[in-house]
Amino acid sequence: MDRLFTVEVLSQTQNPQQVIYAAMHQDYAEQFVWAERDRFPAEDKAGEIIVKSLLAGNRGHYGPLEHPQIVLNCGWFPHSTMQQIRTHRVGVSFDVQCLAGDTQVTFVHASGGLQKIKIADLYDLWSNGDREPSSLQHSRDRQDEPPGKYQRDCKKRLKAMQLRVLNEATGYFETSHLQAVMCSGRQPLYRLTFEDGKTLDCTTNHRLLTTAGWQTMQAATGVEVAPNGQVLAMTRPCSVLANGVVVASQSLSFDKAGQPQPQPVGRKLMAHPLRVLQMEYLGVQMTYDLEVDDPWHNFVANGLVVHNSFRYTGSRITDVVEGKRAVDEVFYLRPVGAYSDRQGKKYEYTEDLRQQDLDWCLQACQRYSERIQQGFSEEHARGLIPFDVRQHWVMSANVRSLMHLLDLRWKADAQLEAQELCELLWTHFEAWVPAIAQWYGETRRRKARLSP
Repeated sequence: MDRLFTVEVLSQTQNPQQVIYAAMHQDYAEQFVWAERDRFPAEDKAGEIIVKSLLAGNRGHYGPLEHPQIVLNCGWFPHSTMQQIRTHRVGVSFDVQCLAGDTQVTFVHASGGLQKIKIADLYDLWSNGDREPSSLQHSRDRQDEPPGKYQRDCKKRLKAMQLRVLNEATGYFETSHLQAVMCSGRQPLYRLTFEDGKTLDCTTNHRLLTTAGWQTMQAATGVEVAPNGQVLAMTRPCSVLANGVVVASQSLSFDKAGQPQPQPVGRKLMAHPLRVLQMEYLGVQMTYDLEVDDPWHNFVANGLVVHNSFRYTGSRITDVVEGKRAVDEVFYLRPVGAYSDRQGKKYEYTEDLRQQDLDWCLQACQRYSERIQQGFSEEHARGLIPFDVRQHWVMSANVRSLMHLLDLRWKADAQLEAQELCELLWTHFEAWVPAIAQWYGETRRRKARLSP
């Protein structure tokens, strides 16, 4: 298996087999079964009942398996593997980390003043540009567009704006720049209310900078939700770092003789923790996210420090040219060895052939950097690089859809890298729902049968 391939759990439904047991029994009971939760079987016993009554019994009613959710962070896989995983998927979602459209993003003017822009408005400006003043429109040929309709591209201006970010090494706020603004589609949203009255509307998978480090909202709060999305309980205390407490700071400079020279006392903003008091479900809404330039991939949303998305950036490509990263850290190439295609034709991938391919990847990185220096957009320039650039993504699934994915991509003729991904997924699936995983392993594993 490739040394870099990684799958880690971001969050998962607690006691998933009990959740399935409750849904299974509610389907056939007139009484409200949650009221009897104190008499539910233990997690391992619930798993045994599910296998016996639902799975092994072939009763054909598998909806209860769709309620428990697991969210996984997959890293350093080739682009083609993500393409394989996304094809024919059922109930699997990708890149679900996102914020509500009215979330305020903080920018800093050169004068020190602040400007707050709704993330939905940022996306509109990024995608469609801004309206040119009518006085200018009348003096230019706009291909018969009616007054007030022409939109100027403003990506360059947005990228130049000073975005407030947190220096995670010092705890002080600094500025960085946008790289992209994305619409993440319609997602279930939850509102966190903090002790000072601040609120943040986000998905359960959006990462927040807590006093325990970066965590998804669900992992940080331990939120338990009903099948309809309503919040049942927050099981963990959670404090998120916020913007910001003014503190005095003093730095040193050195004169020509190498002697330290104290500088005047300045004023900086330092992050401070705010406790989450409550949470409520807002329903399904349109959501958005940002991509932030190196080195600090965070930004201030409604006064709280949140993580940006995992979207592809071109900095890794230029790092290869500058010698900061190895070629095979950015691009995936199969190891040297004997292979065969789906028709059984055998071939050898030698060390010499692999080195030729590594050299080709390096040349593509050099061409990419040249095009960027010539003013090409990243979207245009990255069309010149090899297809299998390594990618990271967040993936969410339920018990049923994850079995379906394993059926599709763990079979013997699936892409080798997809099979390796399934091996890593299986480890977490087995730990999460052990009784169901044991049944799947004995009856369906690697047998290319579509799951129930």
